[in-house]
Amino acid sequence: MRLWRGLAIGCLAAVLTALCGMPGWAGVWDMDLPYRGDNPQWVKVKTLWDGRGEEGRTLDDIVNELNLLMEREPDAVEPYLWLSKTYYLKARLHRKERQTNFRQAEIYASKAHEVDPGNVMALKLIVDTMSFSGDTVYTLARYGDWIRGGSPLPVAEALPMLPASDKTKVFYRLWGQRAKIDKGLAAVELLKHMASSSPKDGLIQLWACRAHHYLGLYYTSLGNQDERAVRCFQQGMRYGESALKILPYSVPAHYWHARNMSGWLGHTGRFNRLRSFGRMMEHQLFCSRENAFYHYGGPMLDMGMLVAEGNWVARQKAKRAGITPEVAHCMLDLAAMLYPDALAVPYTKAQLLVHEGRTDEAARTVELLLAKNPDADRFAAPENHCYRRLARRLL
Repeated sequence: MRLWRGLAIGCLAAVLTALCGMPGWAGVWDMDLPYRGDNPQWVKVKTLWDGRGEEGRTLDDIVNELNLLMEREPDAVEPYLWLSKTYYLKARLHRKERQTNFRQAEIYASKAHEVDPGNVMALKLIVDTMSFSGDTVYTLARYGDWIRGGSPLPVAEALPMLPASDKTKVFYRLWGQRAKIDKGLAAVELLKHMASSSPKDGLIQLWACRAHHYLGLYYTSLGNQDERAVRCFQQGMRYGESALKILPYSVPAHYWHARNMSGWLGHTGRFNRLRSFGRMMEHQLFCSRENAFYHYGGPMLDMGMLVAEGNWVARQKAKRAGITPEVAHCMLDLAAMLYPDALAVPYTKAQLLVHEGRTDEAARTVELLLAKNPDADRFAAPENHCYRRLARRLL
């Protein structure tokens, strides 16, 4: 009962966030930790959290404060969730004692589950943490019932709704039919006008970034539209840069900008790849640390593609960040359980298997992908059809 209550709350939060049109990220994909603003000690924790920076300089202080809160309220779920996330970030940011910190993150996520078995945040934290074990068999033997019980996770549109207006009403009608490319092009043209007239609106810039990525993916999936795909990805990157100036700590802004960069780098020359790959990777690593579950576990998929398609330098950097081929496989296996209707997940898995020379396994993965219903999830359906076309070419 608690599990379903937790899932229902997650869905409701997504709807409310969409209706409010809050910039930054979309509710159901959000990884914001629960916070008690009426408690001075929690205010101190939040202040330390906001000041942690990309180096995680306040994480040890956060642990100290959370331990005090945990001692005072051993039956409250919030300290365990925060401790799990904090140790997870310590493990991701620092190579020293990485496995010890991952173990602590695992312990506190499990404790949060004991206190509140239906807590979706605890489920997300255990999957984040156990992905870095690199061992799907062990993870499912230990936590399989929990993970299966919470699957599939709730899904939603990638970004919050734009403020209601006649233009946005037309845009959403067209966007919902974007699988028909004339509708998708019309939706993007409308977005471009809106973005041009509101250059300081981060959410509109972000929507334009995300929408251009879809067009680039669509043309790439046709196999003979490389030039058109490149133009779409380049335009998406420009909108992504605009969004990041306004929303510098937004996971979706980093994510869609990196997705456009990835698409562009797949069609550009060696010089551009050498110059830009590291920058794209920084965006991807940021997203995977802050919210690996954003948009069907997209940052997890990016890590898989990074291992499969990145150059030697990129793979070494990923390895230093703790992302090995085994970790990438574990991430993808767990993402497939949590988002069974997102065909990007098995497609990425197949790409990784091809990179490793495991072509028979890759072929079986693609065949299973092609047997799935691409329209099972209406939010993912247009992209699913793109990944089906890409999968047929891969097969």
